[in-house]
Amino acid sequence: ATLDPTTRRLNLPGGETVLVTDTVGFVRKLPHHLVKAFTTTLDVVRDANLLLHVVDASGPDPEGSIAAVREVLAEIGADTVPELLVYNKTDLLDSPDHNSFRSNGSRPPDASVSAHTGEGIEDLVAIIGQRIRATTQVVELMIPWEAGDIAASVFRRGQVLSNVSTEEGQRFRARLTPEAIGDLNPYIVPTASA
Repeated sequence: ATLDPTTRRLNLPGGETVLVTDTVGFVRKLPHHLVKAFTTTLDVVRDANLLLHVVDASGPDPEGSIAAVREVLAEIGADTVPELLVYNKTDLLDSPDHNSFRSNGSRPPDASVSAHTGEGIEDLVAIIGQRIRATTQVVELMIPWEAGDIAASVFRRGQVLSNVSTEEGQRFRARLTPEAIGDLNPYIVPTASA
């Protein structure tokens, strides 16, 4: 009914909160007048930290679907976003394990799930957490009281592991992306030796 993406919060097992945006599915031979609108909805993908590339494992040509999606991702400049390949609808397969995908020539997925039965979802969420943590770094920051907007941005842009009020301001220990670390670099302080 709409090409607008939907965004929701997801709490990961490691305590991180991430935003998950569900973009529209891919349709082969999309009518020309919809191509621009379709591509516009995918612009959000370029800013993602991780792309969950969900493929219908029960479909007739999973590899063809993967190639079609990757072609569009390259066209919009999102082909460098780290990808987690997820096969869905594994409840419709005779053998939903990763080896069965190898035997039919398809690339084995990073995760296989059934949205219908819920099987594999818990494992998928754990893998998302592992991938997100691998792209972030824990740093300590000292934000002076007069920079309250900067302190608020730490909460928005990362996972706050600790927050202690001091006379000078707020001392944060936070898990941040490299981009956020670059922006907050003036406030990063050396960590205490153990």
